[in-house]
Amino acid sequence: MAEFAHPAFSGAATGPRRGQLSFLVVALVLVGAVTVAAALAAVLAPGIRSLLLHEDGIVETATVVFLAMAVLGAAAATVRHGLRVSVALAGLIGLAELLDETSFGSRLFGFEPLPLYGGGQLDGFHDLLILAYRLLRDVSQGLAWLLVGLMLALSAGLVLFALRQIARNMAGATTWLSGHALLFLHVGFIGLAQVIDIATSSRALSAVEEVLEMNAAILLAFYVAQVGWVESARCIRASEGR
Repeated sequence: MAEFAHPAFSGAATGPRRGQLSFLVVALVLVGAVTVAAALAAVLAPGIRSLLLHEDGIVETATVVFLAMAVLGAAAATVRHGLRVSVALAGLIGLAELLDETSFGSRLFGFEPLPLYGGGQLDGFHDLLILAYRLLRDVSQGLAWLLVGLMLALSAGLVLFALRQIARNMAGATTWLSGHALLFLHVGFIGLAQVIDIATSSRALSAVEEVLEMNAAILLAFYVAQVGWVESARCIRASEGR
């Protein structure tokens, strides 16, 4: 955990903190803009909904692009600066989600995924949660809904925690936790998307799920860029101090 507490995440490091804050603000503005744009397009131009939200549509393609950027960015930062827990974790999370979005490569290479208990195919890590839900439902519907409730509570709690850290960051009370707010928000969004995926078959909520996943991918890509920038700034300051 020591790597998270370097001076770039402290209030004393004004320059690095401004750079970190810039990545945070741009990420949030972009997430807000694409969410509003997707909602307006779906409401005002119903004919474009399929183009936006169908399999391999605009939203899903954008999700894949941002996840790929996160994975490649994490790999580049590791090669340049050495192994850092935060960057490695973000890269691994991005890789897992990228494999999910490409159905473990089945949609790229044409092989058939394994069948999933209860219907569908085991073509993503998120299907393990669906499998757990279905197995619990076979035992007791109450246990199945308990799983969904716990996931919802944890995900919503993480989103609220991330927003609190962002507010502290904006107010200048920067800590090592607020320096990783984008990652916390990313995980919270993914959790909420999985709750929707498991618990509902509503087309409207499925659209919300797709947009949540796209927003989460944007946040992860900006988080990797943010941490990489902070690490580069630290190396520059260290070299200048010699």
